[in-house]
Amino acid sequence: MDLSVAGETDSISDTVSYTDIYGIAKDVVEGPSRNLLEAVAHRIASNALLKFPQISTIRVKVGKPHVAVHGIVDYFGVEILRHRKDVGGDRQELH
Repeated sequence: MDLSVAGETDSISDTVSYTDIYGIAKDVVEGPSRNLLEAVAHRIASNALLKFPQISTIRVKVGKPHVAVHGIVDYFGVEILRHRKDVGGDRQELH
């Protein structure tokens, strides 16, 4: 989303609160179990885009520490990028 207005006004009402985004991520992570990190990231992105129409693009990175891999790693994860594309009227499609 365009953050220039929020940068000028220093007002939370001109942006999306990190607390709201955190709430979406928390609900997804603590909700029904998913087999893939890709599914977790997709659900977070979809929910954020649906709840906040002012967001046009979202990048979600999900990391999982303590994976069953023989080797020294901090975590494994995925990063996805999703865009909102208006397709007419109130209907919106996510890509």
